[in-house]
Amino acid sequence: MDKAREEKAKRIFRRVLEDIKPSKAEAEEIIANVNRITLRLRKIVPKSVEIKVVGSIARSTNLKGDGDIDIFMLFSKAYKKDRLAALGVEYGKKLVDRKAGERYEIKYAEHPYVRAYFKTGLKADIVPASKIESAEDLATAVDRTPLHTEFINSHFTDAQRDEVRLLKYLLKAHSIYGAEIKTGGFSGYLCELLVHQFGSLAKLMDGVSTLKLPAVLEPGSRKLSIADENLVKKFGRRFIVIDPVDPDRNVAAAVSEESLARLAIISRKFISRPDIELFYGKGFSSSKAGGLLRGFIENSGLDFFLVVLKVPDKSTDVTWPQLRKMSSLAIDFMKRQGFETFLDMSWIDGRNGFLLIASPKLELNSRLMKGPDVFKTKETSAFVDKHKGSMGFVFKNSTIYSLEKSKYPSMEAILKDVADGRIVGKRNDIDFKGAKVFINKIPEEYSYSTYTELRKAVSI
Repeated sequence: MDKAREEKAKRIFRRVLEDIKPSKAEAEEIIANVNRITLRLRKIVPKSVEIKVVGSIARSTNLKGDGDIDIFMLFSKAYKKDRLAALGVEYGKKLVDRKAGERYEIKYAEHPYVRAYFKTGLKADIVPASKIESAEDLATAVDRTPLHTEFINSHFTDAQRDEVRLLKYLLKAHSIYGAEIKTGGFSGYLCELLVHQFGSLAKLMDGVSTLKLPAVLEPGSRKLSIADENLVKKFGRRFIVIDPVDPDRNVAAAVSEESLARLAIISRKFISRPDIELFYGKGFSSSKAGGLLRGFIENSGLDFFLVVLKVPDKSTDVTWPQLRKMSSLAIDFMKRQGFETFLDMSWIDGRNGFLLIASPKLELNSRLMKGPDVFKTKETSAFVDKHKGSMGFVFKNSTIYSLEKSKYPSMEAILKDVADGRIVGKRNDIDFKGAKVFINKIPEEYSYSTYTELRKAVSI
């Protein structure tokens, strides 16, 4: 980035920070809320249990309006995992004053914990963990979290905390923030480590824009190594960020290569032409979503199929992977029938699950079924016997094909059977039977959700 663009980038960063950094009053209010909750919890838990605030609030990398609190109850290593979890839930429940209009939910990570909702609108995760000095003493994955907070707070300047805020906001604008399976993006801790590795958002953009895979980053020593095949084999990923508090963990394990590629493209765009719009995107109102969606479908010249089904009232961490797996089975079936998909995506919004498919307009009244090499006599005889009712046989070099009438002449015919439960049926919590199928004309009630997800996939 040359001097002029560098100065423009700095001006953009300062302007965005005005929108995303908590004000002094907001920061003080958060601290006061944390102190009130920890004081109440202190009266509940035994003195031997240490209470520690962790997460982005403890590390001062939270965005404006993000007042969610993470409080850990650190138990002695003498406590067994099951006992620790049971006590943690018990103490978390006692924290909640139902008479004051407060409530709680039991959530699950590696073990259960309590999410408390306070009347003021505050939300706090109350998590039990073992108190450890190093990753060698690790009993569960959450035990590392206090060590993460210690590492960041001992290495970060206030300026770098703001750089993390900018990175988080940029990733959110492009729907690649968050380590959930559905997102496949960058966690808050990973954002902090990347800023620590490169020093600033501008330098991070420079680094990512020219990144070659496989790549291994070691924020603890700020090393970057390319094509470390041993680590690639160990972690089974091509983008690896070694946790400085646990060398056996890849902090970037949840990052899909698609999300990393998106960040590379965003970085290249910004370096070549710094533009504040990259942080805010092209906004649109819900009232315009239907028109924007119709315009995109018409301009694409593709057929768009939207499948809408009901999903149970469970965490999307449970239901979305199931929906994605079932959707993949349906897509694979379509491909085996000779239909190409340019785009397929699935998501959950409320109690509805969605599968959106875009494909070329195509009718296939006949199809070729590939057989064996003719010179494999037994296999060829079996293939001919199996397909003796076909229209005939075609040869391409020494491979035999059966020319057959297609059972599914169109994508619409396939999706009808999907909605009738004949193709993928029901598995676990997801059942396509009874689903609604819409072709090109998306109802207004689904247009905002559909266009929002389409923008993420196509970067409109």
